[in-house]
Amino acid sequence: MRFISLILICFFSSGVFARDCEVYGISDSPQALSCAFKRTAVKLSCKDGTYYLNQSKVSMAFHMEVEDGPVPLVFKASDMQLTVLMHSNTNIEAELEQKGKTILGSCD
Repeated sequence: MRFISLILICFFSSGVFARDCEVYGISDSPQALSCAFKRTAVKLSCKDGTYYLNQSKVSMAFHMEVEDGPVPLVFKASDMQLTVLMHSNTNIEAELEQKGKTILGSCD
C-alpha cells in the first residue's frame, strides 16, 4: 500500500520535477524576464524546459561570442527575436527584432 501511495505522489507532483530552461553555452540562464519597449512589452518565460516569448515558442536560445563584457543572450521565435545584455540583475538592455524592425528597450 505504501509503495502505491509513493508512486501516486510522484505521478501527481510532476510540477516538482519541472525542468529549467537553458541557453546554449550559459550555465545560469534567466528563467523569466519582462522587457519593455516603446509601444511593446515582451515576456520571456520558461515552461517545462522550453522558453516562450509572449506566446511564441523559442526555437533557439544561445549566447553570442564576445571577448569582453557581458554576454548577449539571444532568444529566437518564429515571429520575433529578443537579444538581452545583462550588465547586472537590475541593468538589462534589450533589443527586439520583429517584422523587419529593431527597437531598443530594457528588462527586469
